[in-house]
Amino acid sequence: MDKIKLVGMEFYGYSGVLPEERVKGQNFIVSLTLSIPRIVAATTDNLSDTVDYSQVFDIAQMNVEERSFALIERMAEQIIIDVLHAFPMIESINAVIEKPDAPIEGHFQSMQVDISRSREEMAEWLHE
Repeated sequence: MDKIKLVGMEFYGYSGVLPEERVKGQNFIVSLTLSIPRIVAATTDNLSDTVDYSQVFDIAQMNVEERSFALIERMAEQIIIDVLHAFPMIESINAVIEKPDAPIEGHFQSMQVDISRSREEMAEWLHE
């Protein structure tokens, strides 16, 4: 399985359980690993034979900046659904969402979720 990785995409959004998170907003860091059976563009050197990274970036950005979720678990799942829907060649996705500014007392680098889904298990969401 070939992989395309988009690592450390930084966005500012208004998601969280606490009301102030939805008003004040905070930083989110999104990393995605896209698994593709064979990236044909590796031999053709043609963008139409692979995943357009800028479109995947736009999907992640839209979900973080324009939508609001209580949980980053749900944010990750929605990004996965939207990317799988946009790119049929992707077999599975791993999404890591980080909240470096989570409203928790103490010292930490970030709070994260790490969710992986395959096209097969998401078929009902994708209407395939």
